[in-house]
Order: sequence, then structure tokens, then C-alpha cells
Amino acid sequence: MWVNRIKSSKLELKLMLKVASSGLVCILIYLLLINLAVYYIDHMNVNSEVYQEKIRNTSEDFQNYVNENNISIKDIGAIKAWDKKQNLTHIKLVENNMVIYDSLDYIVRITPKVSYIYYEPAKSPFQIITFQDGKASLYVSILFKQRLEQKLDYIIGIFCILIFFISIFSEFKKLVRAILDIKKGIQILEGGNLTYEIQSKRKDEITDLVNSINRMSKELDLQRKEEEILKQKNYDLVTSISHDIRTPLTTVNSYIDLILEEKYSDTNELNRYLTKIKEKSILINDLTDNLFSHFLNQNTDYSYNFEIIIGNEFIRYLLSSMEESLEDKGYQVIIDLDLNDEFFLKVDIMQIERVFNNLEGNLIKYARKSEPIIYTASLLSNKLCITGSNYILENNTLESHGVGIINCQEIIKLHLGEMRTYIEDENYHVIITLPVYIFQ
Repeated sequence: MWVNRIKSSKLELKLMLKVASSGLVCILIYLLLINLAVYYIDHMNVNSEVYQEKIRNTSEDFQNYVNENNISIKDIGAIKAWDKKQNLTHIKLVENNMVIYDSLDYIVRITPKVSYIYYEPAKSPFQIITFQDGKASLYVSILFKQRLEQKLDYIIGIFCILIFFISIFSEFKKLVRAILDIKKGIQILEGGNLTYEIQSKRKDEITDLVNSINRMSKELDLQRKEEEILKQKNYDLVTSISHDIRTPLTTVNSYIDLILEEKYSDTNELNRYLTKIKEKSILINDLTDNLFSHFLNQNTDYSYNFEIIIGNEFIRYLLSSMEESLEDKGYQVIIDLDLNDEFFLKVDIMQIERVFNNLEGNLIKYARKSEPIIYTASLLSNKLCITGSNYILENNTLESHGVGIINCQEIIKLHLGEMRTYIEDENYHVIITLPVYIFQ
């Protein structure tokens, strides 16, 4: 447990290393500059004669201060008060070879063993200070080099501290800039541009965060594209089934009109009309169930229900049903079947019925009643080949058959077959091929 508490993140380690390295560099710079400054000051040429007058004046001023204020040799506080007003001078008061006051570090009389230092008696009369209760030698020195060293020490210290804070500030500035880049990137992503990638050259948790945001945006973009594809699929499905429903619904209405107008020759023909109505009603019901199941199952794609059936009977049923419906509406239909050998098909029956339902619907809308509609079916190289041709009404092109034909081609493709359509000399052609299975 305590190991996890001690363990730091990459960002924490980076910041700590930055602080430590910056501090170490600043200390090294400080020591280097201080040594250079000391070396320079030690080798400075200072003309002591220039400061002799300053030393003389200092001694005279101090004696006058002692006389005017009747200062005792033991009144260190009063001596210190006068010394504080001096700028470039350093004084020492020596009594009987014992330092009683030092501007920089005075030593009190109670430590004679430590404070005892031998000093030569002052030779100049101005350096003998007469106090109320005794005399002491005054040693005055000019602190030009010391003061200069103190100022340089202060300046170098401030300089190194500034370098330290500038170094730390630059690192935090980079961190803040990275955070602002993330903020800007998130605003762009919120605006809908999910393809935008946030860039980061760091090697810590900031980059991990950027990578997580980029992965999330890619996943959201992929999800959005999938939703758009699914939405388009739903639209295509609704459009397709709506188109498929129109033809059987039109057929049902046509047969109902024939029954209501009593346009049938006998009871058998009436029953045939009713049978057609029932067949088309079942087809409409299957198509609507397909649509309902699609949306009920969370918008999943339609699952094809393939089964092996006898191809001869199935194709004959489809073409015969188309022939009857078209002839009842006044079209001329010729069906030519060359399917003597028994074969089998692997199909989804309802989907293949949708294909022929679409073909029938297009014929009703676009075929000429004055010209025959011809459909043939034959076996060719283990393939079932169904061809159809009809003359189209004037001012109609291939695009007029659009939505339903595209879905029919997709259905045939999923059955491993092929469906092609084209127009030649006002004659519309359709060719469907499906793989067959022959068992001998």
C-alpha cells in the first residue's frame, strides 16, 4: 500500500526532476559567478591614499560623537548606533589588546580567551579615542572591496533565483499550453469535426490523455458513420419494401375491381381471382413482417432463410403466376421453359418472389400492351438463365425502373447469381442467372 503512495506519475517525476535540475544548475552558476567575483575583487588595484582622508575624518567624527554624548567605553549600544550610519568604513576598537567592538562581528569582554588578539598600538593621535572612562585604539579600514563583494553576492543570488523561476515557469508554461491545446481540440470535436486529432509531443500523462481523447473521437466518428450507414439501409429497406408492396396491392385492387364488376365467365375464374388475391395478400403480409422484424431486432440486417427446393417447379410457378397476372390486365405474355432436367436451387423463397414481383410491377407500369412480353428459362453450364424482354412505353428510360431493380440485383447477388438490365431499340432486357444443383 505504502509503495503505491510513494510511486509518482510520469508528470510528477518530470516536474520534480525539472525543479531539482534547475536548482542544481542555479547553485552551480551561483558558485561559479561568486568565485569569479571574488577573484576579480581580490585582484583589484585600490589606491589606499585616496581613502586616507576618509579614515582621518572618520576618526575625528567618532571622537566628537564620544565627547558630545559623554560615551562610556562600555556603552557598546551607543558605539553601534554611530557605526550604523557609516557606509564604507569598518571600525574596530581595541583596549589592552582586546577587541571591544567590531563593525562586522564584535566580541564581548566576557570571552577574553576567544577575543584576545594582538594589535599594535595606534600611532596616529587621531586613532586614540578618549572615552569617559578610558581610552581605546580605533582601527579604521575602507570596506570598498567588501561592500562590492556583498553587492555582487546579492546581485548574483537574485540572478540565479530569477533563472530558477524562469526555468520552472517555462516548464509550467509548456504544461499550460498543452492543456490549452487539449481544450481547443475538445472544442473542435464538440463542434462536430470528429476527424480532428489533438497533437502532443510530451511523454507523460498529458500525452496519454490526448491519445485517449483521439481514440474516443475516432470511435465516435466510426459510430456516427455506422449510424449513417444504418440510417441509409433503413431508408433503402423502407423504400424497397414500399415499392414491392405497390405491385401486389395494385394486383389485389385490380382483381377486386374485376369481381365487383362481375367480369368473370364462371365460378372457376372467380375462384382463380380470389386465389390470386389471397396469394398477393400473403406476399404483402410477408413483406410487412420483414419490415417489422427488421426494426424490432435493433435495426439488424435481414437474415436470409436459404433452403434447397426443386428448381423446375419453383421457376415454373413464378413465371406462370406472372403470366396469369399480366394477361388478366390485358398484356400479351409468352413463356418459354426449357427445364426438362430436374435441378435444385438454394434460395430464400420470399426474396426471389420479391424479385419477380418487382419485374411484374415494372412491366405493368412501363411495358406496351400492343407488344408481347417474352420470358424464357433454361439451363446453361450448371446455371439457371432467365431472360425477359418487352417494349417500353415512349419517353421511358432505364432509370424509370430504378429503386426496385437495384434491390433485385442485390438480392440475386446474395444468392451468388447475377442480374443485368439494359435497353436496346426501345426493348427492355433483363437477364438473371442463378447457380443450380443437379443430383444424379
